[in-house]
Amino acid sequence: MIVTGSAVSGDLTLKARVVVVGSGPGGATAAAVLAEAGNDVIVLEEGPYVTSADLTQREGEMMGLLYQEGGTRSTADKGVTILHGRVVGGGSVVNHLICFRTPDRLLDLWAREGIEDLTPATMAPRFDRIWEVLNIARIRPDQLNLNNGLLRRGALALGWEGDCFERNALNCYGSGFCTIGCAYDAKQSAALTWLPLASKAGARIQAEARVDRVIHDGTRATGVEGVLLGPDRKPRGHMRVDADVVVVSGGAIRTPALLLRSGVPDPGGQIGRNLHLHPGSPVVGHFPDLQVDPFDGILQGFHVSEFSWPLAGHPIDALLEGVSGPPGVGSTVVFGLGEEHAANMARFPHFAICGVLLRDEGAGRVTVDGAGNPKVDYTISEPDAKRLREASKRAMEAYFAAGAAECYTGHVRPFRATSTSGVVALDGWGYGPGEVGIISYHQMGTVRMGGDRQRHAADPDGRLWGLENVYVADSSLFPTASGVNPQITVYGMAMRVAERLRDRLG
Repeated sequence: MIVTGSAVSGDLTLKARVVVVGSGPGGATAAAVLAEAGNDVIVLEEGPYVTSADLTQREGEMMGLLYQEGGTRSTADKGVTILHGRVVGGGSVVNHLICFRTPDRLLDLWAREGIEDLTPATMAPRFDRIWEVLNIARIRPDQLNLNNGLLRRGALALGWEGDCFERNALNCYGSGFCTIGCAYDAKQSAALTWLPLASKAGARIQAEARVDRVIHDGTRATGVEGVLLGPDRKPRGHMRVDADVVVVSGGAIRTPALLLRSGVPDPGGQIGRNLHLHPGSPVVGHFPDLQVDPFDGILQGFHVSEFSWPLAGHPIDALLEGVSGPPGVGSTVVFGLGEEHAANMARFPHFAICGVLLRDEGAGRVTVDGAGNPKVDYTISEPDAKRLREASKRAMEAYFAAGAAECYTGHVRPFRATSTSGVVALDGWGYGPGEVGIISYHQMGTVRMGGDRQRHAADPDGRLWGLENVYVADSSLFPTASGVNPQITVYGMAMRVAERLRDRLG
């Protein structure tokens, strides 16, 4: 059962053995594992509870309803737009359903951080259960829309490694509205899978409940407190949950912000540091003789792994992914202002769009301002910018191999190439704030896990070094950027944390 803030009159005080803050892939999985073991669990979610009937497919309405800050959050220098969900089910409600098992070489790398029992063999049974719960299956080539098919065509012509995505979808027919929630319940989000499992096992789920502080004495937490919200997002009453254990699963921006607001002990001063964003920038191929309609069908269907370190061992360390969105969202990758932008939007049905997903080595930091709101300091490093530039050039080469007449990047001052030989001119273009559009769908690493209390914010079990009964179960734990869409890694890491906590609780 899911209760909303609007359904509660006045203040609310609850008790549980475990309180989970956040209901996305991390929090939902942790709640299910712990509740199935017989623990009394309460899940608190700041965002609203929505069903398929609430998803109107109107971009203006849905972006405001489903995303933090209505999809307008950005880094402090405005160089990177940050998109992450604010809804029961978290980012799994608004993502594009991409499922990668955590690459073996990444697990091996993370194991060197002192995280025992983090191997392909030990994670495999967890991934197997996740595959079953989420109904994950690979897209067939005949299911690709033309937008993804053109990227595939170019990759095949160049002999590059690539494949169709695996996705957590059931009876998907390709409405093209993944970005703003699936009105057909085809997307197997945490809200439709892990949270019902948690609820069936007895977990209570409270939506529109914003947690402002972890209550603790410097050694041990006794619960959390915050406010209940109405549909207008304004406070309706005070909320407190007393609990033996606190599991924080708010994502790599909200989680460190909550911990910093709460003044939790942090021996190494690591909370909020080591932020990775997978900075991504669009490349557009123009096919004037083809009706591409990139907004139609399965939005993300094919990826090129030739240049990805976790998958193929390449130094560029980036994935090229066919991607698009509804026309309003898609318009953000179309260059120009005013009349120029309008003219280019008229050509939008003839555009193929590729997203470059970079595994960033450089890192940023999350802090909080005077009001306790998160502040994201992150500027793409020059080595990362160089690799992003190289990956963008490879994407243009793929489109020209597929027959594009011209290619564009996401620069504010438009970059245009009319042949493969012309892509080298991109070397003179910058990737700093105000120069190019960069988007982050994946935030990772701000409470990174490992065996050194001076270098890591959480221990190998996901427990804060500074508090004996506060755990983290989300992408904050990642020691580095994953280099692949992180949804499944979040599910898997949260399952591992919850299983170890379950065993400790007995």
